[in-house]
Amino acid sequence: MAMLRRERHALILRLLRQGRFAAVRDIAAVAQSSEATVRRDLAELEGRGLLRRVRGGAELADPAGSLGPAEPSGPRGEGAAARELPFEHRRGLLLENKRAIARRAVSLCEDGETVLIDGGSTTYQMTEFLRAARLQIITNSFAIAQALVGTSANTIVLSGGIIYPDSQLILDPFQDEAFRNYYAAKVFMGVYGIDEMGATNTDLLLIKTERAMIDHSRDLIILADSSKFNRRGALMLCGFERIRTLITDSGISEEQRRMVCSRGVELIVV
Repeated sequence: MAMLRRERHALILRLLRQGRFAAVRDIAAVAQSSEATVRRDLAELEGRGLLRRVRGGAELADPAGSLGPAEPSGPRGEGAAARELPFEHRRGLLLENKRAIARRAVSLCEDGETVLIDGGSTTYQMTEFLRAARLQIITNSFAIAQALVGTSANTIVLSGGIIYPDSQLILDPFQDEAFRNYYAAKVFMGVYGIDEMGATNTDLLLIKTERAMIDHSRDLIILADSSKFNRRGALMLCGFERIRTLITDSGISEEQRRMVCSRGVELIVV
């Protein structure tokens, strides 16, 4: 699905911040847009002083690599400010809640299954309880793979791409090869927010990978502590119709419980 204009602009600036240069053909491939559309985007962003067009693509105009004001605002004003803290900071927040959610998530796995595990501070807690399992685990998380390799009988498949140290994720912005040859029984995924619309996140490159993971799995299982409710990221991950199970903690309200259950989602409260 082609991106909206504001999404393309944010993607272009994110790619430039990560690589300093981005080719028109590569941006077009990621955004699933025409090269003519990308060139118009580059011209507009150059007019705003955010990049410089060069032969074949563009480079950042700001030596510091800041996204500046071009990061789009989300439906409730979330934009650059909605980005999550680095993984190492998030991992220690609400730790007991996350461990309880992760333990319950692992209990849903059956030996011999193929599962996808998205990188995140809650899904990372699954590693403690996965050491006794015998699964084929496909993940985009360097941290999850590192925690399980050599400490468990699971087969670990790590997607290829660029390592992003702050998030401990491996993402390939130009290909969808990582999951093409796999189909998983379950995908376990954390989110930025849960509200009446469904599950949301904040990062353009990550959400592209997450959507591919969902497409290559049977059951989507969301791991979200109660702080994620009534919070919305700038990007829609999926509606409730795609979520099979949502695992959270007892901090959610009765209204939030009713909201999830009324959408036909299996709600597990730990």
